[in-house]
Amino acid sequence: MPKFSLKAGLSLYGVALVVLTLLDVFFSSPSANPAGFGYRLTNSFEQTSLNNRVLFAPEFHLIPGESLTSLTGRIRQTFSLNRNVHAIAFGHSSVVPVGWVYFRLTNASKIPKEVVLSMPQHRCSRATLFLERAGPLRANRLDSIATLLNDTPLADRFFLSYRHAFPITLLPGQPVGVLLRTSAYVGYHEFDLKLSSRRVFLEDALSEIIQAWLIIFSCLIIGIISLFIGFTTPSRLMSTFGFVMVMSTLQIAFFYGYLSPLPYPKETSFTSITIGTNIRLLLDAAIQLFIYQAIKPVIRDFRWYKPAMWTLIGICGGCILLHLLPPHFHAYFNLPVNRIMTGMSLVNLVWMGYFSLVAYRRAGIMYLGLFYLLLIGDFVVKQLSDVIQGNEVSLLKYPVQHPLLLIAMLTYLIASQFRRELVTRQRLQKQVSTTREDMNTLRREEIERIGRDLHDQVGNTLASALGYITSAQANADKPHELIRDAIRELRFLSHNLVKDDDRPLTDKVETLVSRINDFSTIVISFADYTQQQIDQLPDLKQQNMYSIIQELLTNVIRHSQATQASVQFFCDDTGIDVSVEDDGVGFDISTENTSGIGIQNIYKRAALSGIEVLFDAAPNGTSILLKTLLHDADPNHPH
Repeated sequence: MPKFSLKAGLSLYGVALVVLTLLDVFFSSPSANPAGFGYRLTNSFEQTSLNNRVLFAPEFHLIPGESLTSLTGRIRQTFSLNRNVHAIAFGHSSVVPVGWVYFRLTNASKIPKEVVLSMPQHRCSRATLFLERAGPLRANRLDSIATLLNDTPLADRFFLSYRHAFPITLLPGQPVGVLLRTSAYVGYHEFDLKLSSRRVFLEDALSEIIQAWLIIFSCLIIGIISLFIGFTTPSRLMSTFGFVMVMSTLQIAFFYGYLSPLPYPKETSFTSITIGTNIRLLLDAAIQLFIYQAIKPVIRDFRWYKPAMWTLIGICGGCILLHLLPPHFHAYFNLPVNRIMTGMSLVNLVWMGYFSLVAYRRAGIMYLGLFYLLLIGDFVVKQLSDVIQGNEVSLLKYPVQHPLLLIAMLTYLIASQFRRELVTRQRLQKQVSTTREDMNTLRREEIERIGRDLHDQVGNTLASALGYITSAQANADKPHELIRDAIRELRFLSHNLVKDDDRPLTDKVETLVSRINDFSTIVISFADYTQQQIDQLPDLKQQNMYSIIQELLTNVIRHSQATQASVQFFCDDTGIDVSVEDDGVGFDISTENTSGIGIQNIYKRAALSGIEVLFDAAPNGTSILLKTLLHDADPNHPH
């Protein structure tokens, strides 16, 4: 895709974020309730958010026997109005483990109202409800209604829901003061406080249960199928994606509270509260492995990538292992582990964003970037909206997009990429099979050529020597000369049979030139001006390049009538050139018979490895240039 398309796409994406942010600002609820705090229920009441209608404080304490007048007076002096419409946020649990919330409810209708006060449990580990009521029967009394914990069984809750939900009955015209004490032991201490009619709450609870299990089963099925495909194909991309989806399944199950009733070993620090931290750390590690498999083809020159990746994964693993310590150690490592967990999530976001851009620019891999933009879109919109409205900015916001949309989009993108990789793998396997057949054909032809050389060159030479020896009028020196020629030819053929496959190209060519200079009258020189960059080419290309150079030098020795020849390696920013020159008689490439096996083998080997062959055969010498691209070189090649 051309660069201007990328710029246009990113520009449109930025405009869309700005538009969505402005819409969120204009159509969101006001940052503070004009009436101050509290809520009046009318006959048509169904549901409302109380986030920006409450007073809250991070520090407060109850005094036994204190009158309601004194209590409310202290609350008004100590508490402040919450202006954040999205949540009641106290901060990190290590700094603010306990929070207090106060508001008043008034039933302005003429009939009693059955309402439910509720909040999610995943960022609030414990909630206690206190009610104050005006009237002679309950004067100067603050009633503790109930306490709900994350691991409170469903049978002991007011509703079949893992949300912290408290039923409240509001009599007509009678105001009720509501005091909430909340606690959090892990992560951020914040929650979304809602007031609903009993009917609406039950409908929402049923809808939430259906949605939760739909998301959980979708993630689990996708994860199992991906793992099965990954292990049977095999495909590490699908295996790591399956691992990510299984960890996401556990994370979502924790989010909705379904991991709270599980039994946890009491000898360790694994509890219904800390299990979410450990799943999050496992998910961060799984994401690192998945990103590596997704971008592995384009990061070969990032030598620091794998050490950095395994360091991050090791940090996650170390934090998880700390939870094997007894529970009384948890207070010592809770804060650093949670800071590391939050930091790892931010590192993964930045990591994924940067390398998705690298993958697109280098190899046109788009699916990571597309999902990344979808993932952070909500985050950016909400944070910009809060900044404009003057709300407190939190790193953890409830997503406005349906999670099934992100799951479906990611699964589609991964499945599409896997299909492309599968097709590419099949094509490469076919190419490897074809290349292997071509190499076998070349090997057979080379053996046949050696046989013909032994017959034509050595055999004829020895036959001539024998004829001179048996002749009565033979020249006594001629048989010796012919036998020396036969020995030289045998040495030449034997040197050509030596294959130094495990050595770099520069070493093999240097050895080849040295061997030829040992017996040939032609002086051959060798020079490498690539600083051994040519040794980073793929092994198959190096071997074919060596075989072509060997064939060219064979032709120089046998046919050129030269006195000197040279082999030189050159490179620039884009390619590598190999020059083979001699000062012999040369030949006309347009009229020369190129049907010989040697010339055919040169072109075949060049075609197999993407090497361009250029002949310049002038009458006063021959120059052959071999050209190949530098991007085929591997900087991590062992040579």
